[in-house]
Amino acid sequence: MNWKAALEKLEGAYSPHTLRGYRSDFVIFETWCWKTKRTPLPATPETVAEFIAAQTAACSPSTLKHRIASIRKIHRLMLLVSPTEDEEVAIALRRAFRQKRRRPKQALGITSERLERLLTACGEDLKGARDRAMLKVGYDTLCRRAELVALRVEDIEEDGNGGARILIRRSKNDPFGDGRYGRLSKAALEALKYWLQIGKIRRGFIFRTTNNGNILTSGLHPYAVNRMVKQLATAADFDAATIADLSGHSFRVGAAQDLMTSGKSVLAIMKAGGWRSMNVVGRYVENAEF
Repeated sequence: MNWKAALEKLEGAYSPHTLRGYRSDFVIFETWCWKTKRTPLPATPETVAEFIAAQTAACSPSTLKHRIASIRKIHRLMLLVSPTEDEEVAIALRRAFRQKRRRPKQALGITSERLERLLTACGEDLKGARDRAMLKVGYDTLCRRAELVALRVEDIEEDGNGGARILIRRSKNDPFGDGRYGRLSKAALEALKYWLQIGKIRRGFIFRTTNNGNILTSGLHPYAVNRMVKQLATAADFDAATIADLSGHSFRVGAAQDLMTSGKSVLAIMKAGGWRSMNVVGRYVENAEF
């Protein structure tokens, strides 16, 4: 059964990230099945339950849920009865969740204080100009890393007062691309315009790879945001524990915390970050230092 061909039917209906997840998860399940001499398609509830038990030690609860969702999706695409609805699978998942810490570890926030330290670590070359713009734009817009690298020049709208707004075309909780606008301060806009000027970027992706003074036309990979943050944190003499806890998601966390400590309402923070749940915002700002 060619489940990979069946998965291609979903292209355009789901994000590339979601499709990669389905593919990766089912390859892991399929490989485990072959190694343990079980049948992946159609799989039995007993097989899926044993797979969950085998994965529990190495996987977080959210990863387990994703993998079960992928098994369910592939079975349905192949017009097979999904084994994941069986009570035996539900019991196996419940047992796994009780053994694991369900609360995800939050990235350390890039608050205004940490942002200033990172900015001082940026170089004066082409890459430094790009990194400086990325730091300021990421903080102002509360962008996720994938949203940040997807920003485009043609979506910048200056407001006439020194600032601007920029369209964030698609996000994790916006599968149909309704988009939201992020606000840019005067400082962020100046850093952004300087990068675009020296990079001679007039259209397309704003943040691009620099290589020996040259700029590529393709946008950065989201993982590049993580690397940039950790490299600058190292240059800024952050301690090892802090560097380990920083990631491309840290802009979103730190900016939300700063908005909370400055007195902004939860609704205002939800609007700024494109959140739809107060509970999610609550988890983001729970470590804010008042």
